[in-house]
Amino acid sequence: MFKVGDAVIHPIRGAGVVVRVMEKKWRGSVDMYYQIELMGQPDTKLMIPTDAVDSLGLRLAIAPSRLDRVWNVLQDEPEKLPSNHKKRYQVVDSKLHTGDIYQVAEVVRDMAWRQQEEGNLTTMGKRRYKEGMRILAGEIAAVADVEMGDAEAQIRSQLTECLSVVM
Repeated sequence: MFKVGDAVIHPIRGAGVVVRVMEKKWRGSVDMYYQIELMGQPDTKLMIPTDAVDSLGLRLAIAPSRLDRVWNVLQDEPEKLPSNHKKRYQVVDSKLHTGDIYQVAEVVRDMAWRQQEEGNLTTMGKRRYKEGMRILAGEIAAVADVEMGDAEAQIRSQLTECLSVVM
């Protein structure tokens, strides 16, 4: 069970902080809910039933000691993505929505590499890259207790270092 103040990760919505645990009546029954404020979106709050946490994939943010592994993933040699856009986005989407920070970091790294290699990303590619960056930066911001913009800058710094070595 999460408590107020815990940094949590929703596999699609990204990082947030539990701001309340409350009872709520809905459809004739009273259930316990987590109210979660999303990182970088203070006006957006999620209401998650406490008994749906596992099925949704809601989890605690990683420990700060595991950030080094995220930086290592960003600096690893990129995986070549399929050239067929449908297959490419199937691979990307399957990783993005796992809720696994390391797989999201792989997506961000691989899309950044593809952008540098190809000179540009498709509209869908840009969306996936931005979504991955938002999810990754949110968790890093929650773990490192920094603003989203600072987390994005840290990610870009790691990517710049990696891409200059690979290319």
